[in-house]
Amino acid sequence: MAPVILITFAGRQKRMEILTQYVHAAMDAGIIDEWHVWDFTRSQDDHEWVTRTFGPVRYMGANAGYQAHGSVSPKQPLRMSASITNDLHVALVPNGDGDHFYELVIGGWSNAHSVMRKVPRSGLSTQDRNNVPQIWTRHTPGILSPGGANQVVVSIDGDGVPMLHVNNVMIGRWPDLNLVGGAQIMVRGGWGGNLELGDVRSRVQRFVGNPGEHMPYWQAYDYYARRMKSFQDSIFLKCDDDIVYLDIDKLGDFVEFRRTNPKYLVVSANVVNNGVCAYFQQAAGSIPASVGDFERPPGGFGGSLWMSAERAEMLHDFFLSTKDKRLPLPEKVVDWTERQSINFIAWLGRDLVHMALPKGDDEKTLTVDLPELLDRPTAIYSDFMVSHLSFGPQEKGLAVERLIAAYDALMRDALGTAEQIAA
Repeated sequence: MAPVILITFAGRQKRMEILTQYVHAAMDAGIIDEWHVWDFTRSQDDHEWVTRTFGPVRYMGANAGYQAHGSVSPKQPLRMSASITNDLHVALVPNGDGDHFYELVIGGWSNAHSVMRKVPRSGLSTQDRNNVPQIWTRHTPGILSPGGANQVVVSIDGDGVPMLHVNNVMIGRWPDLNLVGGAQIMVRGGWGGNLELGDVRSRVQRFVGNPGEHMPYWQAYDYYARRMKSFQDSIFLKCDDDIVYLDIDKLGDFVEFRRTNPKYLVVSANVVNNGVCAYFQQAAGSIPASVGDFERPPGGFGGSLWMSAERAEMLHDFFLSTKDKRLPLPEKVVDWTERQSINFIAWLGRDLVHMALPKGDDEKTLTVDLPELLDRPTAIYSDFMVSHLSFGPQEKGLAVERLIAAYDALMRDALGTAEQIAA
């Protein structure tokens, strides 16, 4: 059976904690096989939360900072499988030494040289190496292979002397250093060298995008498109970090519909607080006029719901008050040829051949430009409900804390019921 991979662009802690519980429940139920959490956070607090919460790092953009990747001691070497073209940075952070760490740059200067530096601990959070001297250097032409995963081994002998092997070649041994107490290992890429760690096997994996980039999401699509052969049999789900309700009981049906209906480029869940879905929900009689008038957004984009905290709040409150948590559409599947918000969508791995997206608006590319180019519609699947907390224009005035508390209570009730059914 095709593996199901959920992608989430993370992450705002307060908005993502509810989603986390739903996803783990879906993984426990065998509906989702892997969760790829892409760190596109905008605050340091959120970045630290994502780092603590979501498994080991699998991939890092060239400009991402150091990430933890295990430890080394005289009794235990560290082995890693690193796909990178140049500038693999490995930080040896000595246990018990609070002032400095040792930085190995492997295959720097266009994969021609390797160096070691002694760097103040503050250097773990910055890439500025001005006035930081090199304490060792070696000409290492072609040490990193671009054609496969590089096998890197950091070890410490019984005397505390660290050593480095790359692809079965001894690169360096530093008898002047004493790391008998062991060290923590951190890694990053650099200077155009994106880093992928092939020894990560966790079902929940972190992917760290380049920080500070406007509309950074193309990086994720590019990653999968470049690895199409590895993912072409997969089914991809992608959801926003502020999905605060997810119908676990119907998620498997949604995945099966996606798998068996290849004519659609992307398929959307039936989303609460989504302009196109709200229009069809009301057209089907699922939203009464007393909640508001939800017009068809012009071209599928924007509209009064997208702009209004008040309208979003009324819609959330109505959905939370419904007994069965369903807002059916006029048909089980609604074909769609205009733009729509991609709060929770699915696509087939075979379509990665079309998904090396340009930098810019991924939503427009996926729901307008590519469907038009390929002459393939998108669709909305009525039976699978999710709830999306907010759009940017709704933020001012929305009762975020109250709604999160209400959805948290719903999640606890829903997952408690699901656990009872499973038992």
